[in-house]
Amino acid sequence: MKILSLSTDQELNQLRKFALNSAGHEVVPLNSEKEALAAAQDDAAYDAILLCHKLPSSIARQVVRLLRHRKPQAKIIYIAHVYGEWPEVEADRYVVGADGPEALTRVLEEVAATAA
Repeated sequence: MKILSLSTDQELNQLRKFALNSAGHEVVPLNSEKEALAAAQDDAAYDAILLCHKLPSSIARQVVRLLRHRKPQAKIIYIAHVYGEWPEVEADRYVVGADGPEALTRVLEEVAATAA
């Protein structure tokens, strides 16, 4: 899958990229609010878009609105920090970051299976 990973935490984004590349995915990590907004409006195609809990909710909601319009085929996956966190972002799927890369990989496999 081609994945866009949006976060303001460069370390988390690089760890996700490494884990997902190891699982055979192509990952484009962006580490700023400005980059996230620009990517949501460009013409690049992605199978999945990861929204990290580190991205401010207001920016994440704006990114989701743009993505739904510009990239409707892409599945949006919100990565919450811990259980019980109620994200203010509407996504197609949710995963808890504390569950590690295995949980994220499992969600991506499920997304890929439903797209096929």
